Amino acid sequence: MIPGSSDLHFDRMPRLWVPLRAFLVAPFLGSAGGLLLVFAGDAAFSSRWVPSLLAATHLVTLGFITLVMLGAIVQVLPVVTGVSVPSSDWVAPASQLGVAAGVVAMAWGLSTGLPDITRFGTILLGGGLGLFIPAALAAAWKTRRNPTGRAMGLSVLSLLAVAGLGVYLLAGHAGWVPLRRDLTDIHAAWALGGWVGLLVMGVSYQVVPLFQVTPPYPRIVQEYLPAVGFVALVAWTLGRLNRWPVIANIGIVGVALTLGAYAVVTLWLQTRRRRKIRDITTDAWRTGMGSLALAGLITIAAVAGLVDLAEPKLALSFGIVLVIGFAVSVVQGMLYKIVPFLSWLHLQNVLTRHNLVGQVKIRNMRQLLPVKGPRRQFVAHLIALGLLLLAAWLGGPWVRIAGLALAADFAMLGWELLGVVRRYREDEEQIASTPT
Repeated sequence: MIPGSSDLHFDRMPRLWVPLRAFLVAPFLGSAGGLLLVFAGDAAFSSRWVPSLLAATHLVTLGFITLVMLGAIVQVLPVVTGVSVPSSDWVAPASQLGVAAGVVAMAWGLSTGLPDITRFGTILLGGGLGLFIPAALAAAWKTRRNPTGRAMGLSVLSLLAVAGLGVYLLAGHAGWVPLRRDLTDIHAAWALGGWVGLLVMGVSYQVVPLFQVTPPYPRIVQEYLPAVGFVALVAWTLGRLNRWPVIANIGIVGVALTLGAYAVVTLWLQTRRRRKIRDITTDAWRTGMGSLALAGLITIAAVAGLVDLAEPKLALSFGIVLVIGFAVSVVQGMLYKIVPFLSWLHLQNVLTRHNLVGQVKIRNMRQLLPVKGPRRQFVAHLIALGLLLLAAWLGGPWVRIAGLALAADFAMLGWELLGVVRRYREDEEQIASTPT
């Protein structure tokens, strides 16, 4: 029996490759974002509106973070709640293909100034997300009494807002509609605070106690925190669009306090781990939660007038802390547990189908993913984060150096995950070749 797994529905898992395709492709799209910074150089950090920076950012946020999240929803929702995303065997790969191909086309079109390619990317992204969102919402509605299901449902609603605003902004870059840059902050807030933040909350209610061997999240955190964060985002958005500064300030402080409280609770739970052996996943989550708490403090300081987030260097640093420090760190930490765990579980199923349980020895999770490689990769990730922050303030050659470090960070992650798949296939072939 897996500790903490008694209420999980492993019999409802999708086929291995349904989420795994996304998990394996995503790191290399993130790596492409780093390489784009290498080619663009100092110009990429000259303004938040520079096309090359927009392209690189979306290769990380859409190509890596969102692609992994699409796979995570398809995998985690049925295991936690017993309810699968409808028609996930074809909805998942079709939506993943649309997002992956769409973000590549979008990045290509933005960085090279080719509006036709940008338009093509817009269509692919809209199609991929338009296919996934209704299916995920239908599943989340059925699981609304489950804290993880509710948080996932709110995150998918946030993704709907992100997709709508994003497609509109891309259409503006493609010349189809007037470009409204005032919507960019709203798009980013729903992406990082709603889509990513709320989904990380929902997933963490299961994966943090299960994989990091912590106590469960307090009931008040599971039941109410995602809804409070969602309502605060709605209030901030209405305040921004209608120029109601008091409502906008209350809303954004509410978002910052919600996410900051979640980060502090997660860090507190990690201090109470029953397994004291150092773990890269735990280190990655600590980095992510620390970055999230820092971003919340900066947001509150900005509302109080203590810092100016309109200042280009500070705004760029704030984005790096949220995207690379928080979101990428947490997603990388999840992948280092989820991919070997899924591979091991599916190998157990293969043994059962062949009636070879107890007769053929297969690798355990630590053998499917030896710790040495992830340790090196996590160091590379911290170096990339530090160099990106340095480049935000110094510019010049530091942008190319940081871009190269980011590309290496993601490429090392992708290589380690491919190693898990290679070992999985070796064990699967061993089982298949064993006479019954």
